[in-house]
Amino acid sequence: MLGPLLAALMCAACGGDDDASDPRDASTPGIDASDAPEIDADVREDAASPSDAGTPDGGGPMRETFVYVGLTSGDLVVYALDASSGALTERSRTRTGDFPSFLAPSPDGRFLYVVHEGAAELAALEVTPGTGAVRVIDRAATEGGGPTHVAVSPDGRFVAAANYGGGSVPIFPIEAGGMIGDRLDLERPGGQAHQVVFDAGGTHLYAVSKEDALVAQYAVSASGLAPLTPPSRAMRPGAGSRHLALSPDERFAYVIHELDSTITVHARAADATLGPELQRISTREEGASGGNTTAEILVHPSGRFLYGSNRGDDDVVRFRIGSDGLLALEGHESTRGRTPRSMTLTPDARLLIVANQDSRDVQVFAVDPTSGALTHRMGITADANAWYVGAFAIPTE
Repeated sequence: MLGPLLAALMCAACGGDDDASDPRDASTPGIDASDAPEIDADVREDAASPSDAGTPDGGGPMRETFVYVGLTSGDLVVYALDASSGALTERSRTRTGDFPSFLAPSPDGRFLYVVHEGAAELAALEVTPGTGAVRVIDRAATEGGGPTHVAVSPDGRFVAAANYGGGSVPIFPIEAGGMIGDRLDLERPGGQAHQVVFDAGGTHLYAVSKEDALVAQYAVSASGLAPLTPPSRAMRPGAGSRHLALSPDERFAYVIHELDSTITVHARAADATLGPELQRISTREEGASGGNTTAEILVHPSGRFLYGSNRGDDDVVRFRIGSDGLLALEGHESTRGRTPRSMTLTPDARLLIVANQDSRDVQVFAVDPTSGALTHRMGITADANAWYVGAFAIPTE
């Protein structure tokens, strides 16, 4: 079984130091490293077919959206999504490793890359067209403890991860057939590296350090990562900088801070460096009391709305984004559960889906395209702590 040191690291990783419960609580079975499947692990598939019609992607193959939920049991569960009702139907589940804490798709949707927080591992998953089911085809060590995040460059050339333990960022080339190549570089941006984000061109990468209160800035090339000048943008000490989202036009960056429940706005220069904060705004309702930490931040692809999740208040905060990039509070929507650790927008941005870690459920909300307001559609119960949720457009054939 996992040693005490690794178990402690996992409790701290990915905001677990501030979450209401340990991901390996008494009701969640521990995951032995030996539970990780071999390559080409068996996948249990149900016979049901997705009810929503596929959509073409830029003239390419038809695609449809599947929802992936990573559980602290080690299972990665695949759900078919009914786009009209928001209904989720379980299609398959695979024990990909020890345990899946974040996923990122290849641009063509045929491969997914997952970090396993308990095994300090990055794995490549091949996706079955039409069903969304996955099988493990490759694994690589992230060379750091408790990886919390993974990102694929928009051109599909690279995959990078954030190691919460040790504060390091490895980057790998993606080879033919979705395989993971030999590591190109291992940078150390700061303690408790929590997230990595590529820009739209795949030429720059940002790494958010929670412990050292900074966002590291790199140029990306075939030889690895090169720090920009300056190499990082300092954040307010003690704020607990966690995740970053870029505006669609990439003129602004938004950083959500876990420990003080704020979001800061930063201009992004032509050389891809981030400027000092233009605005700092609370994620909480006026008069909110009790403990709270933030988790995820999302910018709507229209560039008009921004969402953040509050753990403690257990809601999603919604802001309107002005032409100057600044935020104006619009409202809060209950997540209908406890500790919303992860959330995602569907590829068409019509739905926002939240994984409530401690109440072990996933909730679906419709997004109003004009106001960005959220309307609850439905929810499902998971059989372990819901640690991650992602919605990806997968080819139908």
